[in-house]
Amino acid sequence: KIGNPVLEVRNLTAPSITGKPPKFENISFALHKGEILGMFGLVGAGRTEVVRAIFGADPLVAGQIFVDGKEVEIHSPQDAIKHGIVLLTENRKEEGLVLIHDVVENVTLPTLSMFIKLGLLDNSKRAYDAKTYVDDVKLRPPDMKRQALNFSGGNQQKIVIAKWLMNKAKIFIFDEPTRGIDVGAKIEIYSIMNILLEQGAAIIMVSSEMQEILGMSDNIFLMYEGHTTGMIDINNVKSQESIMVLATGGK
Repeated sequence: KIGNPVLEVRNLTAPSITGKPPKFENISFALHKGEILGMFGLVGAGRTEVVRAIFGADPLVAGQIFVDGKEVEIHSPQDAIKHGIVLLTENRKEEGLVLIHDVVENVTLPTLSMFIKLGLLDNSKRAYDAKTYVDDVKLRPPDMKRQALNFSGGNQQKIVIAKWLMNKAKIFIFDEPTRGIDVGAKIEIYSIMNILLEQGAAIIMVSSEMQEILGMSDNIFLMYEGHTTGMIDINNVKSQESIMVLATGGK
């Protein structure tokens, strides 16, 4: 069931680079509780740049961000996390995980302050709590001391999801969530996304796979060369060709 808006962005605009237009300009949309908003466009459309800006990883020169109807200031990922917004990056190996660290260390990295007592880390509680969330995502193998680099791509993605589940996030941004993982792992990631929705979360999913966009989205937000070209209710999609027309700027 789709609920009230939990995230709204108005007229987001990236900085201009000398001699070049901004990577995106005047981007506006709303994300609702229980919704997957698919973001689709060709390479260079600006999708990843928009979600990175919402997460505070890239700067904005204009625009407003609202969470649960209240305007918020997001200048860094820490600000976004504080407001319950998290980003699962396309490049999980370099930006989503510390590969030489084990599962416990990766899952608890954003929430270390929860485990500090008298200036010391309570590693027993850290491991116990991390395992709860790792079990939720069905990590294989469920080896909490195994380095992240020794897991498959799909299971690395599960570690990232477990990290943000522990952080009690409510707005999940998945950038190419199933790129580089096998079909079986894809199905598991989709199942986890649906469970997040059932628990009251909302999801923005950036994907370049048409079938993924059509199969998972409630609404599709289309971009071309940094601009909005359309918003389509999945129930009103007439054909894949109609989506591609908007994704190519009507060309």
